[in-house]
Amino acid sequence: MKTLADVKVLIVEDDPFFQRVLLKRLASEGYKVMSANDGREGMKAIVTFEPDLVISDWMMPEVDGLELCQSVKTGLKESAPYFILLTAKGEISSRLLGLETGADDYLVKPCDQGELMARVRAGLRIVLLTQELRATVAQLQGSTGPAVSICPDCRQVQAPGGEWQPAPCPHCRKREAA
Repeated sequence: MKTLADVKVLIVEDDPFFQRVLLKRLASEGYKVMSANDGREGMKAIVTFEPDLVISDWMMPEVDGLELCQSVKTGLKESAPYFILLTAKGEISSRLLGLETGADDYLVKPCDQGELMARVRAGLRIVLLTQELRATVAQLQGSTGPAVSICPDCRQVQAPGGEWQPAPCPHCRKREAA
């Protein structure tokens, strides 16, 4: 299972100063971090770096953050990274557009570094739990163990050979007397 030290975060930001600040802050938290200067570079980085979480500015040249988010969420579907959109657009209509386009979270710049890091941690908890859930589902789907039949009336369990046995007591897990 992936640990926080294995988590990959991609920063897509065209402001070099803000990009450096984010890189240093996220690296100091122990994450593997990569950056891209615009949406086009961001798309390439998502394919090669395979981040768990993307922090992207909305307003950038070439491909903006909203286009990047929509493309990634549409193309990668369930395996798309968690996406935090950062922008100076603070109007409620912009927030709604960002979230309805596929962003998982939205912050207005300038944003408090503490709040951004709290949102990154919250997003990564969701990412890690989702990955764990997918692994468990895959494991359960791959298991070929025999199905267990329980009689709804007497609560006896049917063994693999077909014979019925008393079920374990739900309180002490000892076999009940037949």
